[in-house]
Amino acid sequence: MKKRVYGALILGSLLLTGGMVTSCSDYDDDINSLTQRVDAIEASVADLKSAIENGKTIKSVTSIENGFEIEFSDGQKYSIKNGENGTTGDTWTIGSDGYWYKNNNITEWKAVGTNGAAGENGQYYVPNTTTGCFDIYKDGEKVESTDISWKSGSMSAVFNGTQLTLSNVDLGNGETGDISFNVGVQLGSVAFIPEVVSNEVPYPTTTDEFLHLATYLDETKYDPTTRAFSPQAGFDKSNIIETAYRLNPSNANIQDAVLAFINRQVATRSAADKTSLLNCADYTWNDKEGTVSVKTTINASALSTDNKESDIAALQVWAGQNPVTSDYIYVESTPIDVLLADSMATLNAGSFKGFYPRTKSIAKGESSDFIQEFVKLTDATNFDFYYNGSIDLKKRAGLYSSKKGEFISDLGFTGMSYEFSLPEEYKAKDDQNTNQQWYVKMEDGVVSVNKDHLTESLIPAIGKTPVVRVDAFLTSNAGVKRLVASSYIKLNIVETIEEGEDQPDITGNIGNEMAFAYNNLTSATTKVGEMPWTEVNNVIYGKTNLTSKEFWKYYGGKDDVYQIQVTTTNKAGNTVTLINQQGNADELVSFNNSGIYFDIRLNNVESTETSNIKVSINNLVKTQNTYKDVNGKGAEYKVTITIPSDNIKARGNVVLTQTFYVKETCAAFNLNPLYKEGENTIVVKGQLNPSDKWEMSSVVSEHFEKLNGKDIFNYYATTAPNALTTNGLTFEWATGVTGVTPMGEQAQDFTVALDGAMTTAESIKNMTYQIELVNGEYCNYNYNIKFINPFVGVNGNSIKVYGNGVGENTADVATEVLVNDLEKDAIFHYVGTGLTLTSKATNTYHVDKPTVKYAFDETNADYQTIIKNMSAGSILNVDASTGKFTWKNEGARLTKDYTLHVIATITFADLSEVQCVIPVVLTAEK
Repeated sequence: MKKRVYGALILGSLLLTGGMVTSCSDYDDDINSLTQRVDAIEASVADLKSAIENGKTIKSVTSIENGFEIEFSDGQKYSIKNGENGTTGDTWTIGSDGYWYKNNNITEWKAVGTNGAAGENGQYYVPNTTTGCFDIYKDGEKVESTDISWKSGSMSAVFNGTQLTLSNVDLGNGETGDISFNVGVQLGSVAFIPEVVSNEVPYPTTTDEFLHLATYLDETKYDPTTRAFSPQAGFDKSNIIETAYRLNPSNANIQDAVLAFINRQVATRSAADKTSLLNCADYTWNDKEGTVSVKTTINASALSTDNKESDIAALQVWAGQNPVTSDYIYVESTPIDVLLADSMATLNAGSFKGFYPRTKSIAKGESSDFIQEFVKLTDATNFDFYYNGSIDLKKRAGLYSSKKGEFISDLGFTGMSYEFSLPEEYKAKDDQNTNQQWYVKMEDGVVSVNKDHLTESLIPAIGKTPVVRVDAFLTSNAGVKRLVASSYIKLNIVETIEEGEDQPDITGNIGNEMAFAYNNLTSATTKVGEMPWTEVNNVIYGKTNLTSKEFWKYYGGKDDVYQIQVTTTNKAGNTVTLINQQGNADELVSFNNSGIYFDIRLNNVESTETSNIKVSINNLVKTQNTYKDVNGKGAEYKVTITIPSDNIKARGNVVLTQTFYVKETCAAFNLNPLYKEGENTIVVKGQLNPSDKWEMSSVVSEHFEKLNGKDIFNYYATTAPNALTTNGLTFEWATGVTGVTPMGEQAQDFTVALDGAMTTAESIKNMTYQIELVNGEYCNYNYNIKFINPFVGVNGNSIKVYGNGVGENTADVATEVLVNDLEKDAIFHYVGTGLTLTSKATNTYHVDKPTVKYAFDETNADYQTIIKNMSAGSILNVDASTGKFTWKNEGARLTKDYTLHVIATITFADLSEVQCVIPVVLTAEK
């Protein structure tokens, strides 16, 4: 049996076999019974090889009579057949759920090992091309063989995601064997694309926040006395946010890959990783950029309660059956509430407008008295509808979060559904207990007067106020439908409804578009826009042709209110509502939120009074570090003040707007030009420490250029305007940096140093520093600190030792030890009878005498020759402490010179370790 391997192939995860699944014990018998020769296989294999080498991709492989058919992406097809009377091949594919599918039917065998994609124990089945059966794998290691066969007695094919193998095919020249085609470029790594670093733990985190519902409602779970719902915990339902990952290489073969998340509950990456924290709802590949955008949900119940560092997760990409795991990200989630909102009223008002919430179970019935606990007969109605018409309630209800001031669909939630029910009774308190429900009927959420009951005329329905119950559901991350809110909608059947088109908005500008540099903001307010009383008269009263006293007869509803809203855009491009507040006419509305200040007075009294609108900001406002940078201007804020019309058919709403931008450049502090190398490196040569010893250290404030005579720490602590826009400056070694001190975050000037002797000529360590802004944002920077070893070992001159002398022949290697500093001045050398420090070493560097260790370079070829071949009783040694070299040659005579290398390692405690290489020549002649 022979095997050949051909070029790259890009195709989906596919396994093809001829015949049925059989035991491997039958495989050899099947092969022996093969009597038909494969027709035209040699030509087909040649065509396939040529197509692959020319870059064609395979669109599909399907079973046909006597074999299977391959279709390329350009539409070209050809077949590989098992003779005229061959057996139709079976097709095997890996489904999106991670299981093997045979002829589009799911099997019990998992194809990928992620719990989220393929089951509980992480085991999966891999075709074995040698045995023709599946093997069971876990965590990339084979754990068990099986008798489940993918091969048959006829021609077979298997594709496991990384390799396509045709078995029992004619290889030409009368040979039958296997042909393998390697899959195209393999996925090497997956990396999270971070925009934000967590303030809680040392991991990157998501740009947009996860939100979740902590509880749901169950009609069977309630207080037996009051019937009040008992909220049920463990409802894993979150919004969807997008996480981005980069693939390496960018052209990796990831067609039909399966994605899932694993999360960390232990100290090291291992089989103990769980899959309970994040879910992959969907994903989109970007072939041009080499990235994948993953729509991600979070199971908040899996978050830890006491150890944030365990709340990390990584993306696992199964390209075929080869998993590649990304770096870890930190995740957290915020619980929100959900309310059933009157969608249209909420949108028009800019604030929540609801129905009549039901807080008790209907498991024991839904009587008129029960309903009236929530919506009394005297309560206002929610909607009018024409007695000879209908109203579609499906368009009127939506789920809203009061904590976020937005519909949850705008927060990234999906899976909402609404069910409308018409209770049997809602009775008036008259003598007849008139049932309001008798007058109406409902089909698919559309309510109309019941013509089956009112057979003569529909007019008697006018003035009746029936109710409809709406139940709101959400499907959990796992697809389980749960009740989350319920309300009653009260209707009013009316005789007429004003018709016509809604009038357009009456618009005006609070001020011109403005742009602000964050570092110029202080704790005092800076004006963004102002509409003085003159503009209020021109825009609000002038455009409506109303006096200040008349205006509120037509605007603001019965309570003379208006809505104040501020929105921005998050980094994912979604609108975020920061302020959604109601104001009342003739009251001074003065408040601030998120660093945005409002002072508004809109009078509804005598026309001699004036009105004014003013918007301001201070250094609590966020920048593009938090929100989307719009056109390079920074975070964009849109202020909208809406005064609703009492009759939108007659007069349009008054809408006043203002747009402004806030930008923080996060410019790095200039490095000290005296010590700067390149663009981002400070060079450190060392200094005397407080113990009067030379050490590899440097004061951090000296790494930066002074401004106005102040170093970086004093500048951020005392210099305006920075002292008014920053909360502090901290430094810390970058993650993974070792061999340095001090560790941990440093908020004041400090000295950085190496914590041991340098063993290389230079050592580069990355330092990070962070400026915390008053608004809670951070500017993050980093630079390199290059430590230069102050000393250099100088290689010595050759020492000759007669190699054929009688007895022990010795030499003092220490005589050739020499250590210089970078100025080539001697620091440590041999004088007289021993090694000694020079005056520069003691007076300038204040170093103590170093330790010296001697050893042979055992990689030296001559050393290896002598050690392996010298006679018994011979001695080759260098004393590790003194450097005394000894050679004793017993037996045969050396016929040539041999050059050995003795390495002297000189260690200055906690400062420098250098080496001198000293050649020792064993000579054949004296």
